[in-house]
Amino acid sequence: MTSGYQADFRMLYGQLSPQGRRLAAEVTAGMADHLDEVRWAVAAQILVEIPELASAPRELLEGLDRTIDAYMTLLRGMLGTWADPSTAIVPPEAIEWSREVAAQGYPVEVLLKVYRLGHAGLWQIWVRELSVQARDATLQAETSAATWAYVISYLEAVINPIVAVHQAERERLLRRDQSIAEAELRRILRGDVVDAHAAGSRLRYRLDRWHLGFVLWAEGHDDELGAQLSRAAAEVVDQLGYTGNAIVVPAARGVLHGWLGEWQAPNRSVRPDLDRGIHVAFGDPATGIAGFRQSHEQAKHAHRVAQLARVVPACTHYRDVAVAALLSADPAHARKFVASTLGDVLDRDDADQLLETIAVYQQEGLSLNRAAARLHVHRNTVTYRVRKVLESTGEEDAGSLRLRAAVMLAGLVSPQGG
Repeated sequence: MTSGYQADFRMLYGQLSPQGRRLAAEVTAGMADHLDEVRWAVAAQILVEIPELASAPRELLEGLDRTIDAYMTLLRGMLGTWADPSTAIVPPEAIEWSREVAAQGYPVEVLLKVYRLGHAGLWQIWVRELSVQARDATLQAETSAATWAYVISYLEAVINPIVAVHQAERERLLRRDQSIAEAELRRILRGDVVDAHAAGSRLRYRLDRWHLGFVLWAEGHDDELGAQLSRAAAEVVDQLGYTGNAIVVPAARGVLHGWLGEWQAPNRSVRPDLDRGIHVAFGDPATGIAGFRQSHEQAKHAHRVAQLARVVPACTHYRDVAVAALLSADPAHARKFVASTLGDVLDRDDADQLLETIAVYQQEGLSLNRAAARLHVHRNTVTYRVRKVLESTGEEDAGSLRLRAAVMLAGLVSPQGG
């Protein structure tokens, strides 16, 4: 439909003859004796076509009746004087009802359908009355067409304000709910004593079950980072196959904190497939409010350790880095420990090669054969490199706790600091 056609259509009401306007005024005045019938018929049609409203609170249905009354009064007055329909001002009752519709959680589509059905129902009754009072078929057709254009223009004038009110109320309530949820989340993570049922209602998340905390983050500073992370969070929930609900909240630029809820202990080995540049760290599954906090704290530790690595892994589980998380909790102390333990190893040109070899040797239970197989070198090469590490560090046992800790931390903290 072109804009020119729309303009012509909307101006049809302005072309109605004086006789037609008198007829419209007479029909409008005659409807005064049937207002209760009109209101009941319109309201009944709305409830039939929108069954979800039939179970709405009584106050909302009473507000609908008041809104219909207010609109009928306004439209009758404007039709009776044939005032410019584009100047129609939305009745206060309609504004208030629009807010109530939003407050009850009904989307704007329901509101628009109410208005479409309401005006269609009113139009049917008006046409019936017009056919009774009009004695000239040509005048009846002219008045009917002009009045239809009038009602359309009137509807356009009132619909935008009520939609704006509905959307503003929805946004206000969302901000309020978000603020309440964030405050509740802070209380839980602080360790405050909270009622699990009440807190869960405010969060819209059941706290009396298993939880898997996670941290999701992205590299870079792209303007689309927020949307990218939101999609990634949805993928985590989907790929992990959770039947319960989830919470995902912003923590910082490029970082989201989340929880997945399940009635049974979640799989501890899940590794979701995410886009390049997106990383996720998981805590261990745990139950109840205490478990909600614990899994979150573990996920944050796993996140910290992952970021210390030279190459940040796509997925990190706390159980795999728990020892590293504990050892690196004080970075300055950890750096000094690495420097004092590994000594001259760090200054050698082949430091990376030696540290990789001793790490694999330790991980393989001090087995030369298994370490050589993993590194794709001869076992004598492993023997040579391990001996060089022991000579440079002054250690006698390649499997000592001190040396294991230093080798693990060497890949996470820089002994030079910074």
